[in-house]
Amino acid sequence: MRRPARREPAPREPAAEDDMTMNRILVGVDTSDASIMALRRAAEEARMRGAVLEVVYAFSPPEQVTAFPVPPEKGQDRAKDLEQAREEYTDKLGRWLDEVDVDLDGVEVEWSVLADRRPSRALVERSRDADLVVVGSRGRGGFRGLKLGSVSDQVTRHALAPVLVVRRSTRE
Repeated sequence: MRRPARREPAPREPAAEDDMTMNRILVGVDTSDASIMALRRAAEEARMRGAVLEVVYAFSPPEQVTAFPVPPEKGQDRAKDLEQAREEYTDKLGRWLDEVDVDLDGVEVEWSVLADRRPSRALVERSRDADLVVVGSRGRGGFRGLKLGSVSDQVTRHALAPVLVVRRSTRE
């Protein structure tokens, strides 16, 4: 289920020191091994806390660079192409969630695909409504030697909720 994005964060009541209630846990996925581990951990947290698990896949298609102005009708084609890609990715994400080896029993799961958004930006925007954000340490891109990928790095720096970074293994 896709929720409309808000422009301003909702006012939050300060939590009592012993209040560890979480209502919404946000997890970013890209179908990599790291995101499977993040999804697994996020599902465990959601189950333990009785929270809703929001699974987000975001993508930004490569920009076409041209030396000349793009005709207005091409912009309409791009919007149509983006919507078609979003629908295709939504179907793929639904199938992936059904097939992935993660126990989602007993967890209320909402999932969405956000088109034309960098994954880090999408997760930071969505963190406004989350009590916890869960990401894998590195996803599909990046270099093996890095401890954090670009998405997890940006999310830990800019999210408006606490962030849990899940590593794939102790050798990472």
